[in-house]
Order: sequence, then structure tokens, then C-alpha cells
Amino acid sequence: MKQLLLSLFLLSPALIWAQGSQVNTQSQKAVGMAGAGSALFIDESSIVYNPGALVKMDHNAVQIGGSAIMYRSAFREAGSADVHHTKFQISPPFGAYAVFGPKGSWWKAGIGVYTPFGGAVDWGRDWPGRYSLTHLSMRAIYIQPTLSFKITDEFSVGGGFVYNIGLVDLGRALPVFHPDGTAGQATLKGTGTGMGYNIGVHYNLADQFSLSLNYRSQVTTTLEGGDASFDVPSALASSFPNGKFDAELPLPASFNIGLAFPISERVDLALDGSFIGYSIYKELAFDYHTNTPVLEDTRSIKKYENAFSGKAGINYEVNDKLDLRVGAGYVYTPVPAKYVYPETPDNNRMMAAGGLTYRFSPNWSMSAAYVFQKILKRTTTNAETQLRGSYETNIHAPGLSVSYAW
Repeated sequence: MKQLLLSLFLLSPALIWAQGSQVNTQSQKAVGMAGAGSALFIDESSIVYNPGALVKMDHNAVQIGGSAIMYRSAFREAGSADVHHTKFQISPPFGAYAVFGPKGSWWKAGIGVYTPFGGAVDWGRDWPGRYSLTHLSMRAIYIQPTLSFKITDEFSVGGGFVYNIGLVDLGRALPVFHPDGTAGQATLKGTGTGMGYNIGVHYNLADQFSLSLNYRSQVTTTLEGGDASFDVPSALASSFPNGKFDAELPLPASFNIGLAFPISERVDLALDGSFIGYSIYKELAFDYHTNTPVLEDTRSIKKYENAFSGKAGINYEVNDKLDLRVGAGYVYTPVPAKYVYPETPDNNRMMAAGGLTYRFSPNWSMSAAYVFQKILKRTTTNAETQLRGSYETNIHAPGLSVSYAW
């Protein structure tokens, strides 16, 4: 019983930062090409995708935008015909950017506030995995001041300091029961902070091609004094005291290379590939301020693997006011089968996207995009909880951004 209770609610909070909760919607132009375009698009969102490209903007600008991520997952337990679905929820990652500096200068500055990780899922309290998870809401908010410098007309570099504010709220049922037969419930809430950096190099050869190299560092978010609360029968209250906990939630580093080149006068092709360092998930450690014979500090082996993704997109300039886009991508999961949890029932995924930009005037423009992600079906037995069954997940993400340039 002791080992079961520990595995049910102490081992998985940091798993929410894994591939299933990575958000790649910082630019609606890139979303419309399934995440490609780091070498092609030079605008305010270059703060995220390549700070080195920022100085090549020929204007100053502000931009605000967001997406409505709708995450729907289904689970069928092994040996059962019943299918359990997550409840409908919308998670709204956002991005806000400001870029300023003298026109034609060798430098440019900017600041971005954006959400690179986040999500929400609610399985309810009646599904077979309720002792692993009932609900989850999380968000990582990055604040990034940035500087970019032009070395030559073709070659530029840039970088930014990243400060992260991470918020998490998760719940799970406990295998202890009130007199009316309802299961107990554990809820963990907390806010953490971390620091990192984002650097980039951009090179373009006239109108022939562009090359983007970008490295985003690991950000270890330290969560201190999180709130752990337990709804259990009164006879067990002393074994499950409400209290505080500490943890470290690592966000992985990534290296991205992008290439863009024209295939006709009005059509550009963009290719992006990313290496994501998920192997930092070697173990997870949790420190509860108040321990009991049941509620003890714990460590858990995870052994995540590094992951890769490839994306391609086409940008078609219809006229001076309208651009249209399409894109597709494939992402390899970092999560070994035996470590799949309902927070992120991850597997390899396919993406398809479309989008547009419309310029109302020389100052105002709007970009809209939609991306669909299909996480391939996965049947697995979790090493900690022994939950065995099949997951299928679809993600829909429409988005919109507005820019003002001067």
C-alpha cells in the first residue's frame, strides 16, 4: 500500500513538461507551415525562433497573438471494450513581442513574453487511470529580453536571457475511500521559476537562400513551497497531512536548423529540423516538508530519450496584401513506452497545417493559422502504476496574431 500510494501521486508532476505539453505556437506564420520557417520569417517572433535574425527587420513593431489548443485523448484499458475520453478544454498559449532600434542600424533590441510549454487535460474521476491522474493544468511563461547584431549584411547574431515562471495544478484519486464509497483525492499546486538563454545565427545570400541556427538552453524550474492537499477519510488524515513540497522541473534544451529558398518568384520553401534534449529526464526527485510513514520523499528513474522533428512548409505570396501557407511535419517521441503517463500519452506524431497573412495597410497586418496533430495510437503498460491499455490523441490548434509596424 505504501509503495502504491507513493507511485500514484509523487512520481509524475514533472512529466507534464514532456513532449505532449510542448507548445510551438509562438508565431502564427510558422504555425501555418507546421512549425517551419525559422530561416524564412524575419519579424517580431524571431525573438523566439532566431534572435540573430531580429536585426534584419527594416522596421520596429509590436505583436500579440495566441492559439486555442484543443487536446482530446481517448483510452481503452486492456481487456475492456469501454473507451474513456478527456473532457473538452481549451488551453490558450500566447505570445507578445516588441522590437525597437534605429532603422538600418547594426543592432536591434526586443522583448518577448510567450508560452513554450503548457496544456490542460481532465480525465474525470471515473476512468481506469484515475489513480494516475484526474486533471492537469500547467503553463510555462518565458520572459525574454533580446539583443541582435549585424556582423555583415548577410550574417547576424543575437541572443536573449530567459526567465521562466511555471505554474502547475494536478490532481489524482487515491485508493482510500470515504464512507460513501468515493475515492480520496490528492491535489498538487505550485509556482516555480527558472533561467536560461536563447541564441541564434542567421545567414542569407540575397534572394537565393537563408540559413538559421538556433539554440535554446535547458531551463530548470525550481518549485519551492508548492501546496499538497489531500481529501481522505478522517481516520487517515494524519498519514496525509496537507503541507508543502519542493521539486525541480527540467525543461529541455533544443537545437534547430532552418533552411529557406525560393522555388519561384512568389513561392518559398522552408525546411526545419530540431534536436530536443529530453535525456535530462534521468530521474525525478520530490521533497515533502512533512513526512509520514506513507508520505515520504522519493526518487524515480525515468530514462527519457532525446527526440527529433522535421517540418516543411510553403509560403505563397498571392499579392502585396495576402500570403498563403501550408505545411507538414513529423515528430519522434522522447517517451519510452513503459514511461507513458496520462499527463502526456505521447507517441510519434504527424502534423498538417495551413495559414495566411493579410496586410491591411503598411502598418497593420494579421496572421491566422490552424494545425492538426495526430499522435499515433500507442499500447503500453506503465512501469510504475501497471496501467495497461491503448491511447489515441488528436490536437487541434487554431490561432491568430496582430502586428503593428512603424
